[in-house]
Amino acid sequence: MRLRASAALVLVLLTCCRAEAGTTDVPSGAKVGAAPPATRVCDLVSPDGVRSIYAGVRIELSDYAGPVGDPSFDSCEITVDHGTTTSPQTPFQLQVSIDTVTPSEHRAILDKFVADGLGPRVEVPGLGDAAHVVGAGFMQVYADGRLLRVLGGGDQNAIELAELVLPRLPELAPATELGALPACDALTAQAEALLGTHAEERDDRRTVDELRCAWIAGAESVSARISGYGDEVGRMWATTELPGAETIHVGGLRDNGVYMPSGGIYLWMGEQQVNLYLRHRPHQPADREALTALAEAFAPTLLAVAPRIGPPVG
Repeated sequence: MRLRASAALVLVLLTCCRAEAGTTDVPSGAKVGAAPPATRVCDLVSPDGVRSIYAGVRIELSDYAGPVGDPSFDSCEITVDHGTTTSPQTPFQLQVSIDTVTPSEHRAILDKFVADGLGPRVEVPGLGDAAHVVGAGFMQVYADGRLLRVLGGGDQNAIELAELVLPRLPELAPATELGALPACDALTAQAEALLGTHAEERDDRRTVDELRCAWIAGAESVSARISGYGDEVGRMWATTELPGAETIHVGGLRDNGVYMPSGGIYLWMGEQQVNLYLRHRPHQPADREALTALAEAFAPTLLAVAPRIGPPVG
């Protein structure tokens, strides 16, 4: 099992798209015409699958790398919008370990839960090799050398979500080693200005479809996702429906970005509609200027660093 120097969440990337009949589903990194292999945790679920358990009129699936630790995880943040003001949109997390976990290491993790005053509280039969409700809103499943965790969303719903995900778990591609890529490293100064300190960990990844950058300092993180396929402008404008969304100007263009008070910026650049999503956690209103400065620094590089871009639009 790889050891990490710090534990942090790197919250990375969601893209938005519109669906039919008044339902706006937001799968992360959605592609048209083919079912891609599972390269991220959000690929293991679909909006329809989540809706079959949690109901709701709109489902958001947002990938992020982390938490980083021993073991490290990749995660999917799931938000269920029931379309009412009386049911708050409270995100919950689906996490899968990227490090191999041996049976003895799994037992040591359970023992540490007990030592920390958590659990395991209740054993859940029939899920993977072993499954436990560790604490209120925290379920962990051990299967095929990996840990799957559901944090939030209700214990019974967590069991049903695990039942949905476990058959696809072997499809999840092995994770790459943490590290820095030159295209991301060029923006490290601006990212560290937002963090207010030197980044202790880096987690940059490049696939055929997207570039992901992440800077981590203790419990604070900032991440970026760059892609250039499909209707990137349409994805960005779908975010204006989210609570508190505010249209902004980035990179010399007008109304090409959306700022979220939770700590996110969506923007697009160029006729080929390269899209950037920045995410900062934890985020305070005072951090907005530094987050916007990072978006401004990224903007002129997007066409050059996006792994795949579509033809010009228009």
